[in-house]
Amino acid sequence: MARVQLHLGLSVIALTGLLCGCVGGDGTTTAAMAKAPVANVAKLTVDTGPSAAPGQVNHAYVTVKVCAPGSQSSCASIDHVLLDTASNGLRLVGSVLSAQAVSLPNETDAQGQNVEECVGFAGGQTWGPVATGDVYLAGEKASKVPLQIMDDAGAGAPAPSTCGANGTLINDVAGFGANGVLGVGVFAQDCGEACVSPGTPLPIYYGCSTAGACAAENAPLALQVTNVVSAFTADNNGVIVNLPNLVSANGDVSVQGELIFGISTQTDNMLPASGLTVLGTDANGDFKASYNGSATLLPALIDSGTDAYAFDDQTIPTCSTGAFVGYYCPTVAPQPASAQNIGVGVNDAVNTVNFAIADPNTFVVGAAAFANLAGGGGSSFFTWGMPFFYGRKIYVDIDQRSSGAYVGPFYAY
Repeated sequence: MARVQLHLGLSVIALTGLLCGCVGGDGTTTAAMAKAPVANVAKLTVDTGPSAAPGQVNHAYVTVKVCAPGSQSSCASIDHVLLDTASNGLRLVGSVLSAQAVSLPNETDAQGQNVEECVGFAGGQTWGPVATGDVYLAGEKASKVPLQIMDDAGAGAPAPSTCGANGTLINDVAGFGANGVLGVGVFAQDCGEACVSPGTPLPIYYGCSTAGACAAENAPLALQVTNVVSAFTADNNGVIVNLPNLVSANGDVSVQGELIFGISTQTDNMLPASGLTVLGTDANGDFKASYNGSATLLPALIDSGTDAYAFDDQTIPTCSTGAFVGYYCPTVAPQPASAQNIGVGVNDAVNTVNFAIADPNTFVVGAAAFANLAGGGGSSFFTWGMPFFYGRKIYVDIDQRSSGAYVGPFYAY
């Protein structure tokens, strides 16, 4: 499927432009299914972020090991990589990678030039070279997978004028609140056929000369930044994000859950026999949603990279003071709301979800996980951000990959 729109929400303010839980005395929520580690399960943590960018909220992180292709020694284990179910491919902050003395070989085009990429997301764009590495998550491995190195140090070619037009260039840890981004969305590549052979190359992939001059160019699928999960030898049809309900409506200090690789490939990732809502997506990776009974159908997605429910409602006031300026601050809270999800194509389930919007100024100071956070005034999308993940298993199936009776691309819960 062809698409060019990449979703990477991060803070909902930028958008304007396991099962049950157990609690310790520190307000930490953990998945109530403790078991020995298995090859297809990675630890997933919601906390306040890496040391270089403290104070994050509703960010789910994984640890990724990346090695130079074929090497067992030139490797880096990078923590606090943001999990993003609405983009595709691994992106690592360059200075974080180089701090562990790991250098990955650059991809080159047919003319021998280095390939660099400009990736747009809500509020800005990233820029940096496309490299290859062996990527390890839990017991899974993707060999020689193309990934992006976000050039926060300006070590490579400067971004061309066509990159940055969608907002500020954001390449560093502080900008992302993370040491990298792991995109595990519904496609195998981050651009797909749309970048392979258009008459005018899209301003996404660039060939850059040794002098630093860059020109947009087409990119074959094998060269594009790749959804790491799709490159596994097994368990490669999608992921399950499994986070418990929060203990406190006003915020938990941290949350522990699971990122499960594969859908209906092992006994620990089977689809439920009943009660599953399966939402097929279009060529952009979106389904449809109707907010609060409106006849208007909005493009919608389930996005762990966005920290809140994100949608436009001009009737709800926004916070003007405190730590959550720009988020919704309903006068009477919690304010009830709902949206009806509608799948696209053969996976055309219809399901209404009720949720609530809190006043975030009542949240626990220093907590990292909040269930009723909302914002996004001015957005043309309806985004089910991180609050939607708490207490649900979210299934993300990759385009043209089968999972039981279903074929991707789809989200399900």
